[in-house]
Amino acid sequence: MIMEANLVTLSNYKAILGEGPVYDKDLNRLYWVDIEGKKIIINDLNTGTETFYDMPDLVSSLCVIDDKRVIATIRHAFYIVDLSKNSLQKVAEVETEIESNRFNDGKCDKLGRYWAGTMNMTERKPTGNFYKLEGNKIVKVLEGLTISNGLGWDIEDKVMYLIDTPTRKVFMFDFDLQRGEIYNKKIAVDFGNEPGNPDGMAVDEEGFIWVAHWGGGKVSRWNPRNGKKVFEIKVPATYVTSVTFGTPEMNYVFISTAGKSQDPLAGKLFTTRVDVRGLPNYRFKIT
Repeated sequence: MIMEANLVTLSNYKAILGEGPVYDKDLNRLYWVDIEGKKIIINDLNTGTETFYDMPDLVSSLCVIDDKRVIATIRHAFYIVDLSKNSLQKVAEVETEIESNRFNDGKCDKLGRYWAGTMNMTERKPTGNFYKLEGNKIVKVLEGLTISNGLGWDIEDKVMYLIDTPTRKVFMFDFDLQRGEIYNKKIAVDFGNEPGNPDGMAVDEEGFIWVAHWGGGKVSRWNPRNGKKVFEIKVPATYVTSVTFGTPEMNYVFISTAGKSQDPLAGKLFTTRVDVRGLPNYRFKIT
């Protein structure tokens, strides 16, 4: 089923590889990154203004700390970025000896831990890993990923979802929020004959997961309890990278894309109202 959606472009900025949209409810701002453009972009939904900040290297994901600071994955490390001063502070670093790896997608859980994975930039070898940053302590959680990608949690924080893009599957794990541990890997969604590969994702308050189709030109909504697709939203860009929920009512989706196709709007950030509310993004907790 195709859902009729009145998608509009939120961004003036056109990304090379737009990714990782994060909505902060306290500030009513939408943050996202251009990985290959090496930029953090902020759309202020109160004023309609758009601001972007140059980063020193490939920036792939971020979590908000407060109104002036974010923490971002940049190449091999987590950095606290003070946007008011344009300064960076390295928190933790991994895999500096693996030049073909870089950080990819990441998110914070409800207790403020930052979970982020790495990927093989040739996209062919399982050299990627999945990490948890708690304060300034980093722990490797999983090994053997090729492109660690979209992640999220169910509404009760008892399940974590994680995508390894070349497998064309969304995996699910039992999640212990208090301990910050995952167990019992299973398949939640198999993309099967779907066009494109699964990329970024979000979860709504009904427990359904929304997945961006890299190379498939759409976002699809799935029931992880039976692995069935509910509907899809067509996007006017072939390479759809991620999706998140936002606005104070949490009933809009924000969809990032890459400018790697001939589509006129490729690389733009899109938004539309939907009939379900999403789960919030969380801030990083400095301990």
